[in-house]
Amino acid sequence: MNYKDIAQAIFNKVGGNDNINSVIHCSTRLRMTLRKPELAQTDEIKALDGVMGAVNSGGQYQVIIGNDVGYVYNELVKLLDPNQSSSDETEKVKMDRSFKGLFNSFASMIAGIFQPIIPAIAASGMLKALLLLCTVTGIMSKESQTYMILSVISDAAFYFLPMLLAFSSAQKFKTNPFVSVLLGGVLIHPNLISLLGGEKAVTFAGLPVASVQYATSVIPIILTIWLMSYIEKFADKISPGPVKIFLKPLIVILIVAPVSLIALGPLGTYLGLGMSNGVFWIQERIGWLTVVLMSIVMPLIVMFGMHKVFYPIIFAALASPGYETLVLVAMLASNMAQGAGAFAVSLKTKDPKFKQIALSAGISGVFGITEPALYGVHLRLKKTLFACMIGAGVAGLFAGLMNLKAYAAVGPGFASLPMFISEDHSNLVYALITMAISIIVTFIAVYVIGFQDTVTEPAKIETRPEPAKAQNISKSFKSKTVIFAPVEGTVIPLQQVKDEAFSQEAMGKGMAIQPSSGKVVAPFDGIVINVFRTKHSIALKSVEGVELLIHIGLDTVKLKGQHFTVHVQEGDEIKHGQLLIEFELEAIQRAGYDTITPIIVTNTADYLEIMGHESSEKTGPEKPLITVL
Repeated sequence: MNYKDIAQAIFNKVGGNDNINSVIHCSTRLRMTLRKPELAQTDEIKALDGVMGAVNSGGQYQVIIGNDVGYVYNELVKLLDPNQSSSDETEKVKMDRSFKGLFNSFASMIAGIFQPIIPAIAASGMLKALLLLCTVTGIMSKESQTYMILSVISDAAFYFLPMLLAFSSAQKFKTNPFVSVLLGGVLIHPNLISLLGGEKAVTFAGLPVASVQYATSVIPIILTIWLMSYIEKFADKISPGPVKIFLKPLIVILIVAPVSLIALGPLGTYLGLGMSNGVFWIQERIGWLTVVLMSIVMPLIVMFGMHKVFYPIIFAALASPGYETLVLVAMLASNMAQGAGAFAVSLKTKDPKFKQIALSAGISGVFGITEPALYGVHLRLKKTLFACMIGAGVAGLFAGLMNLKAYAAVGPGFASLPMFISEDHSNLVYALITMAISIIVTFIAVYVIGFQDTVTEPAKIETRPEPAKAQNISKSFKSKTVIFAPVEGTVIPLQQVKDEAFSQEAMGKGMAIQPSSGKVVAPFDGIVINVFRTKHSIALKSVEGVELLIHIGLDTVKLKGQHFTVHVQEGDEIKHGQLLIEFELEAIQRAGYDTITPIIVTNTADYLEIMGHESSEKTGPEKPLITVL
């Protein structure tokens, strides 16, 4: 995988610096805030080699890469203009005040605040679980100094959580991160804790200060930094230039800190407790059914990247009562199901390449990273997704009935099993049983429900006699695979296509044709892998295993299927010369689109050489275009 080429292609197809406001990444996907999401060429991004999918959800444009997302992100940030100010432009965009728009803004804010601190929280949570395991097994004593020091290390991220959230909130609300951390430090200052913990009521300028403990709290500091983002602008306006360096932050802390202690802090604390208690209240009323339902719909939540919205609930529950019984438990059931389903597909499919993809996705899934299995396997096959939901639902039923508890905010899987360790030894046993149920039921469900394999065995595809010209040509290529021209027109080297995703061979090697007629025919015998929703592109697979993408025109995805007529569908067997797509050549050109048609071997890496046939003569369905060695 060429990370630089993938990053460049994504950068270009989302609109470049003019459209990218900010970008972060999680464990599997790039998360971009775009000024105009509608400008992103989603279908073409999905077609990029190395991209599993793309979706605009939760106020973010998300490109699913998989385990290599960090490498792509590192190349992408090199393309961003560090001197480009995005805040002013963002403010010019009219805010969508519909329910969907407000929810997307909220989801984007939550994901942006919590995603950067997850590694610290996950590491601390796992260390706490491992320490408990050491004391339960007698490896380490709670009285030993080694244990005490490790305990301090494991508690640090939770105790100083307001300061971590202050920094990430400052990035999201575009305010000074160091003054923000200062305000986070105010909430957990030892003297303040001692003062609020005393018997006497505390007041500030005659106003009561609630006796609240802010260590491990979540919402109070987010509200505080939100307020600071407005007060800072006010302070900037009224502070004279010569003294702005100290007067501006002084105004901020003198206003924001008291307001936080008197109003926002207590309000945030009660909101956090309300969310946590609300979840427990629902579970008390509905019981195990909540875990079942959450386990079933978790793949859909992950598919749209909305699982980040649950972070406040998870963190509030881990702060009090110290464990979480819904979201993380449902993730355990769902993650195991996604991984097991991918394993079942790897055993059942007859496609060697897809077998490897499914096996790799299965391993990632059972270790808590489900996007490769979800996007690379189950959404592609569809039926196996329902099998995974069945397995997750049955496992969620057991977990809900046993009231399984999670003690750390980390992706549930085999590597993170210590998150279920507690002084009640049965909790870990329940987690293991939940995993076993999810794996076994899903495995059986995939085999019972079945799926349409991604490849049809060569023996089942009847070959027909080739035309006379094609027979003569084929005899000279006995050990080669010949791809004939799918459209009539003039052959053009791929490097001359005015789209870097094609010209730089980011998607694979091939050739291009400037069409002279509006018909696309099958360039070989094989099957249809995919017909894109906007009808401008089709993916095929030959009997020999060559995967081919035929992309009619540049940026024609924007036509949304207008001027295109498709005559085949996904899974159809095709014969060389069979009509696949008709398109109105002149109408597309009148609409202002370049009709040059790239023909790409998308699994280029599987072959020794991809050779194009250039000719000054017009090409057509009886003439070879590409030879694959």
